[in-house]
Amino acid sequence: FFINIMFQILLLLAGSLSYMAAGMFVAWPNVFIAHIIQNNSTIFNTQLHLTDSETDMLGSMIFLGSLPGFLLAGWLLDTIGRRWSLLVTALPSALGSLLIGFSLNPPMLLVGRFLEGITFGMLGVVVRTYASEIVDTNIRGTASVMYTVVMNMGSVAIVGLGIKLSWYYVVFVSFAVALLHCFLVAVFLVESPTYLAVKNREAEATVILRRLRGSNADIKEELRILKMMNQREDGTSGWGALIKRDVIKNILVMFGLFMMCNFSGVQVMKMNTVRILVTAGLGFDETVSTIMFNLLLIAGNVTIMYLVDRIGRRRCLVLSLLLITIANSCFGIYVFLTDSGGSPARMEVALGTPLEVNSTMIYQSDAGSASWSWVPLMCVLVIAFGQSVGAGPIPWILTPEYFPTVIRSQATSVCLLLGGLQSVAALQLYSPMQASLTQAGLYWTYGLVAAVGIPYSLLFVKETA
Repeated sequence: FFINIMFQILLLLAGSLSYMAAGMFVAWPNVFIAHIIQNNSTIFNTQLHLTDSETDMLGSMIFLGSLPGFLLAGWLLDTIGRRWSLLVTALPSALGSLLIGFSLNPPMLLVGRFLEGITFGMLGVVVRTYASEIVDTNIRGTASVMYTVVMNMGSVAIVGLGIKLSWYYVVFVSFAVALLHCFLVAVFLVESPTYLAVKNREAEATVILRRLRGSNADIKEELRILKMMNQREDGTSGWGALIKRDVIKNILVMFGLFMMCNFSGVQVMKMNTVRILVTAGLGFDETVSTIMFNLLLIAGNVTIMYLVDRIGRRRCLVLSLLLITIANSCFGIYVFLTDSGGSPARMEVALGTPLEVNSTMIYQSDAGSASWSWVPLMCVLVIAFGQSVGAGPIPWILTPEYFPTVIRSQATSVCLLLGGLQSVAALQLYSPMQASLTQAGLYWTYGLVAAVGIPYSLLFVKETA
């Protein structure tokens, strides 16, 4: 049994390099912003200037590009299968990375980010579907989180490389990772036995299941169960089955869950870590702090790998949203009580013995603010850990598990499409919300949404195996 589990995990790791590249996409704006503040030159030594709106779009274009990626993945999964769909995912990101690396102006940057977003969207459907079908049920949640761990490792790697390399060089690293992913998929990965069974390719499914489950497993019984579980009673399948009442209900539940997670700042924090810490007047190096943020994401992912199949998806989600609520509330209080621009505190003192008649001295001291300068980083780190033990990975884990294989690719595409639209909105509204609500109000809003998500999760989100 142990050998079979290890074989399954090795298959997942072989396909996980795509998610390492995805982690690089997500964290790259932090590298870009840290460099562009000091030196806005391109690889060709020309100058690059971005407005606040264009800077917001560096993050949101990933999710805007993911929208066609979600739909394309649903079609590919059903047409060419899970394995070859994994291979195709690398193509848009490879082109996008080259376009970003050789960018001369903001439109080239944004088009490159859009292409990377197509890959990001395709991965969200293809990889999660593959993981849910290739492994044993009792480690399915752990296997799904594994991809998130690898993605956050990619984020740490790209920010770390950004310490020594310019923003345009680090994207070529993600290009190389995409090429390596193509090689591993083509050579080592097997097709999903669930897909083969549903497509009535039972002979091929039997061979792969025997490799995955071992010689002692009852392969014929598993095949029978797979076909029975993944065929609707009314015989409908594909896109037509999505209009059924039970399917629509599950899609709406996932829509609400993505809404709670996206507007509690999950993606905003990942994409804008440097901007958030600079605005809050952090007293530490922003690049090192961003690396710490991503390391906490990994720590949270390792924690949920242990918890998700033991205490369940819903409890992990509640714990996550509780931590996000507390941390955002504290962050909002901090920036409300301090000058987020970092100017020293002012104190006016009326003198008893005049230097001049009615004169007043102004003492300026930043000692108070400096002594509390660790608070923004601590809040952001708690948010990082909180989102990675639930609000970040759980919606992506639950989506393919909510639907049978016969409609899984289509239903997953729709759910992730809706979630992607929300992510675009949340990222693009970051600067406008900060301007209208103030920085403190923005974090309090994120905390309030997370707080509402707790009863929502308990009332509407169902546990899965």
